[in-house]
Parts: sequence; C-alpha cells; structure tokens
Amino acid sequence: MDRRKRKKIRTEGLVGRIFILCLLAVMIINFIVPDRESSDEENRMLTSAPELSGGSVLNGDYMDQFESYMSDQFAGRDMFRRVKVLLDRIGGSRMENGVYIGSDGQLMEDIELPDQEHLSANLEAISSFASSYSDIPVSMILVPDAACVLSDRLPALASVEDQTQMISMVQRQLGDSVNWIDAVSVLNKHKGEKIYYKTDHHWTALGAFYVFQAAAPDLGIGEDVSDKYVSYTVSDSFNGALASVSGVGLGERETIDIYAPTAVDDDVIVNYVDEAKRTTSLYDSSKLETKDQYGVYLGGNTSLLDIQTVSTSRDRILVVKDSFANCFIPLLAPYYREIVVVDPRYYSGTIEDIMDSYRITDVLFLYSGNTFFTDNSISGVFDSE
Repeated sequence: MDRRKRKKIRTEGLVGRIFILCLLAVMIINFIVPDRESSDEENRMLTSAPELSGGSVLNGDYMDQFESYMSDQFAGRDMFRRVKVLLDRIGGSRMENGVYIGSDGQLMEDIELPDQEHLSANLEAISSFASSYSDIPVSMILVPDAACVLSDRLPALASVEDQTQMISMVQRQLGDSVNWIDAVSVLNKHKGEKIYYKTDHHWTALGAFYVFQAAAPDLGIGEDVSDKYVSYTVSDSFNGALASVSGVGLGERETIDIYAPTAVDDDVIVNYVDEAKRTTSLYDSSKLETKDQYGVYLGGNTSLLDIQTVSTSRDRILVVKDSFANCFIPLLAPYYREIVVVDPRYYSGTIEDIMDSYRITDVLFLYSGNTFFTDNSISGVFDSE
C-alpha cells in the first residue's frame, strides 16, 4: 500500500473519530443541560420528556413525542435558530415559520381562509341571537389583519387571500340582523400610521382609537370622542409574538400606549368571574415585565369579565371578542355603566347564562378577521338548543 493510500485511510479514520466524539459531546451536553419549561425568545412552552409506555411505543406516539422533545430541548437551540434565520435572510427568504417579512421589517401573518362549516354555524348563531333579542341593538366590528390593510408592504410576489372580500361576505350574510361598523375603510385611511405593530399580529391602541371614533355614533355615543382621550406610553420595549414565531426582528423595540379619558373619572372594578379575582384597573402593569406585554390590556385573555364603572349612563354592553378587543374595551368605560366581556374561546357557559345574569342593553361583536374566520367556539356559546 503506497503512502498516499495510507494517508487517506488515516485521514478518514481521524474524521470518523472526530465525528463520533462530536456526537458523544452533543449527547453529554444535552444530558447535562437541564430541560427548559419555556422559551422567552419563542414565547411558547417547550415540549417536556414523554412518558415511556408499551402502548405509546407500539403505536408510534412515543417516537413522535420524543422527536419533538429533542427538537425543543436541544442544547443551543436558540443560537442555531438565529443562525438559520440569518442564513435564510442572506439567501433572500421573505417568510419565516409562516410569517411574512415585509418592507421596513413589517411582520405579518398570512390571511386565513374561512372554515366554511364553522363560519356558517357562527353566522347562523349570531343572526339567531339578534333575532331572539330583537329589542337589544347588536353591533359588529371585524378588524382586518395587517396583511389586508398593509398589503403594499408584503414581500414581492407574495400573494394573500382577499380578506376585504371575505369581510364583505360576512356583512352581506348577516344583513340587517346586526349594525355593521366598517373597520376596513377606517384603517385604510390611516394605513400610513402606526396602526399595527411591526413585531406582533395585533393592531395598536391608535388603530383601535380610530375605529372607536368611527363607531361611536353607531354605539349610541352622542358626542365627538376625538378630543376626549389622551394617550400615554406605558412601554417602549415591546417585542411581539410574530418576532418570537419567526425569529426575525427580535431586536426591534416598540411602544405600547393606552388612551385615558381626560374629563371623567375612570374608576372601575374589574371582576374576573371564573378566576374569582377583582382589580381596580383596566390595565395590568405586571404584564409589562413579561414577554407578553400586550397583556397589559385587561390582563390578557380570560373567559368572562364584569367591568363596573362610575359612568352616569344606564347602559350595559356585552362585548363578545377575541384579543383585538382588549385595547378597545377601555375606550368604552366612560359611556357604559357596566361592560360584560366574554371570550367564547375560553367560556364554557351559554349566552343565556350571561343574558340572565346581567341587564344587557347593547351587544358588540369585535374580532380580528383571522380569528373570526377560523373560530369554532362562537356557535357553541350562542347555540340556544
């Protein structure tokens, strides 16, 4: 055997040993490093070690769960994830983990197609509810998602569903059963302003305030509300859920604002019904110390809230909502004696339970487009059968 072949064999053997040592080192590191319950960077809970059982091994569940566990708990996961995102960006990728990376770093969710079965059931339930309580005004606001209003900031060649048409279809199907409030037109007029966060899927308090101004007459508020509030910045370090999901824009810092009434007392008692907890503020400042700073509005999502105000009004409004309503609801406080808030995604009762317990005079449905078109819970709460 000549010298060249012997050198090649030695080199291959050395590479093989280095590879095996690297594998052993990775195994040892992953064994030593303790598991994490959650990832602040990804803003989610991480998979824990699966329980080993004969049944789970035989049906393949154990290996699927173990694969997810190893992926989540792999040592250095955050670093490798950042490197992958960086390489993708260098390679020209304009989407990460289902999140569009638009111009100026604007992150946007894709527009969801309706689940036709759930949508039909929800629309029928809303119409039936409005008919059953014909003496109570029912209003509806469907908030378009950022990719609808800020479509000019989508990446080149990106194609999303026409959510404006989808929202118009809901308006037509509900017809006169609800008082329709057009959020699409309002937000399109202000699309050049900061009406959506760059790193999160929610609209900002500014976007909510613009829609509130337009909605006020339809909600029976008989005054111009444009100069009745003042905005305050409560955080300048917000980095939202889309940054966490995509791994893009993690260094971006945004402001979170609240709108407080200028001429009336804003004292409230907020009763978290299912949690048996009470507070005296519409805002939870402790959330500003967490990753989910948007939770400062109402403390985040919960099943049922009963907000009692010091308003001189006798009106009591029921708000049926998703998280987009959380920064909108505080704007209602000066104009309603009581605000009852239900999130059908978490509420296990029926609408009759609420209507029987509270003297509701008005009802408002407020949802983002993506949530409304994919939600399967509204009809369950509003089905009277």
